[in-house]
Amino acid sequence: MINLRIVGNEVSALGTAAVAMPLRFVLRGQPFDPGAPNPTPVVLVHGFLGDPTNFLALRGHLAARGIRNFVSFSYPPRLDWQRLACRLGRTVEAVCLATGASQVDLVGHSLGGLIARYLTEMGDGGRVRRVVTLGAPYFATRIPPRELAIFGAYDFFVVPPHPVYGPHGRIVLVPDCGHWGLLYHPMVLEEVARFLSFPLGIVSLPTAPLALEAC
Repeated sequence: MINLRIVGNEVSALGTAAVAMPLRFVLRGQPFDPGAPNPTPVVLVHGFLGDPTNFLALRGHLAARGIRNFVSFSYPPRLDWQRLACRLGRTVEAVCLATGASQVDLVGHSLGGLIARYLTEMGDGGRVRRVVTLGAPYFATRIPPRELAIFGAYDFFVVPPHPVYGPHGRIVLVPDCGHWGLLYHPMVLEEVARFLSFPLGIVSLPTAPLALEAC
């Protein structure tokens, strides 16, 4: 049965994303702040047909929590995530060389999450500290240890994980959210901030009511 409220939220999220696209200029030329409370650079990877401005709400929420160093990884509409992961790897290396950081965090929405996961697991993931995926497709039975995977229970594009058949790992299921709504849902923004702001070597577990499995 179609949930009209969720459909309305998805339409609203798409509208917000479209209206924000002319604001790309606010993302340019932001200097690296080594004195930020959480200085690790965060590389944001949008989804298929997405845009760097899709993460404006997340940027604002993370900045309020002391996570202020952002880099956008953008690409034209294409589905070859393996090659895009190679490009992302070069971007990560360039960010580390330019900022002096030893590692970065990756946050990807939809296809962007798949690209980030592929780089971490199949490519040279030594420069990646943590990964957050929002509504990203999955092809394995377990989410990688460094990843927090967040799904919308009403995602019409990526089927949420089954609580028994998986995949399993550090997974958060947002009960009243669709695919595009993951970019703006307050619970999602807070889970991402908690996961990325914990000190190195300590991993933030998802909020108990939302976690299918935490390990």
